[in-house]
Formats: sequence, structure tokens, C-alpha cells
Amino acid sequence: MDTIQTLPSEILTKREIEILKLIGGGYSNTQIGKLLEISHRTVDTHRTNIRNKLGVNSLAGMIKYALKTGLIQ
Repeated sequence: MDTIQTLPSEILTKREIEILKLIGGGYSNTQIGKLLEISHRTVDTHRTNIRNKLGVNSLAGMIKYALKTGLIQ
């Protein structure tokens, strides 16, 4: 699957998109957890799910996807 040509909403949940935007904004798992009132471990689980769904192995891959799809600028 070419994830770059697929809309984020077709791959990721609303929460995963929200977290990916915050990751792209430079927030840590702890900061994201506090903002969303969830555990930093839950944020880490979402990060893992995002990487798996996008087929990337790194933070850089997640950021590249977010940039190419317009989730972040």
C-alpha cells in the first residue's frame, strides 16, 4: 500500500491523527499524555500503531508522512 497517496483518515483513527500532529509539533509522549489526559504509555502504544499502519520504522518516517499529507507544516 502506498500510504502517501492514501488519506490519513483512511489509515489512522482520529486519535492517532491527533497524536501524529502533536508528535510533528515536537511534543514528547509525556507532554502529549498530559495534553490529552491519557497515560504516556497509551501515547507510546498509539505511536507504535501509527508506525505499523504507515509501514514506517522511525519517527522520521512518521514525520515525513505527516508533512506529505499536510497534517503538519
